[in-house]
Amino acid sequence: MYPKLIGKRNEKGLSQEEMAKLLGISKNNYNLKENGKLDFNLVEVKKILSILNDSYDNIFFDENVTKKSNKNT
Repeated sequence: MYPKLIGKRNEKGLSQEEMAKLLGISKNNYNLKENGKLDFNLVEVKKILSILNDSYDNIFFDENVTKKSNKNT
């Protein structure tokens, strides 16, 4: 799941259906990707960053991964 993506999409006033159309995929496919059940491909990621006018780290980076890896060191 990508909570930052969901938040940014909502901030821009875009529905999942609108994002799917902008990416050229079905709403169902977009929903599966946004919920982490399928992966976005590189082209889709680049389009998302352009649509939302934001960086990869702000949308897709998970701070919990860093916290977990820091605990292991």
